Amino acid sequence: MKIKVQPADFIVEEITTIPQLRHGPYTLVKLVKQYWNTLDAIELLSRHASIPRRDIARAGLKDRYSHSVQYLTIKGRFNSTMQTENVHVSPVGYTHHRMSPAFLHRNRFTVTLRDCSPQDLSRIAKNAPSIRKNGIVNYFDEQRFGSARHEKGFFAKLLIKHHYNGALKLLLCYPHKNDKKQERHFKHFCLEHWGHWKDCIAIAPSKYRKLLGSLIEYPRDPRRAIKTVDREFLNLYLLAYQSFLFNEVMSAYIESLEPEPIRIPYNMGMFVFFKDRPMNSFSPRMKIPMLNEKSILNRCIRPIVQSVMDREGIKLKDLALSKMRFRGVRFRSSVRHVLIIPDRFTIGKPHADDLYPKHKKIIITFDLPPGSYATLLIKRLMG
Repeated sequence: MKIKVQPADFIVEEITTIPQLRHGPYTLVKLVKQYWNTLDAIELLSRHASIPRRDIARAGLKDRYSHSVQYLTIKGRFNSTMQTENVHVSPVGYTHHRMSPAFLHRNRFTVTLRDCSPQDLSRIAKNAPSIRKNGIVNYFDEQRFGSARHEKGFFAKLLIKHHYNGALKLLLCYPHKNDKKQERHFKHFCLEHWGHWKDCIAIAPSKYRKLLGSLIEYPRDPRRAIKTVDREFLNLYLLAYQSFLFNEVMSAYIESLEPEPIRIPYNMGMFVFFKDRPMNSFSPRMKIPMLNEKSILNRCIRPIVQSVMDREGIKLKDLALSKMRFRGVRFRSSVRHVLIIPDRFTIGKPHADDLYPKHKKIIITFDLPPGSYATLLIKRLMG
């Protein structure tokens, strides 16, 4: 079975609750994109329309390997459109509110599963009823962990352990698979010429020049350099590690409850699912905290969290990042449902696959709450 063979195979649309009006201080715009992640598409819009980045607000983040429809707000009036091969922005109205995750009600998915063998189709038919009835465990999927590169670990964990030069190396020296050729060349150069900041800045993409400028002026103060990184990106790096900790706690918790769990490997460890646990034996309202220094843990979760933190070599109080003294950058306090049940979950009939003639394709549709992963549902469906 294959997914995301082409962007139209993975369609996601935001369903928002933001009021759409004929007049207001913010312009509501529709962003339709593919092959671009949300933050890069917003940066493109900012440059194209000469709009300050801070005046553009989003609700969610969408994967570059999808055809996604999102809604943004732009401060003031924006009457033009932007059209490139893979990004289209157009105004749809006005609103009194700046867009934020609070206005994201759910995400609607239409996913084409390709190259399905008879065994795949049988597995889908077998697992779908359990997903409809019992839901799936609400892990963070692999897309969340792009900043943990080349098995070098998490940027945020290095901050917690005060390994500031190591954290800088993650930012400057290890390319991501989605980096463009210039950026990959720059990062390889930084690795080979570490500490020669004037040489590095000469070939640096613009987004790294402020950081390198700080290293040139204050070469013995890597913390100062880290603070030059855009706060939104720093918070995403922290959220990636926080999400990993959540997954580790969640999988250990499911292991403690399920005598015959389903285990599915992923790039940061193992997803553990209930085999077929009746909903009435497990509260769908149960939540687990996203860990920070102020987390309050109940009795059933506390020993599991302690075990995970011991394995990571950190303590809850370390998540305060007290030595960094960031302004607006922190591990935020929140909770996440253990289980989610997809809404409007439908599975179409198998059809001949136009790209893989010997096998079938099948289209599935469903709605998920914000922050939940369609790819995770597919993994459980195929589990």
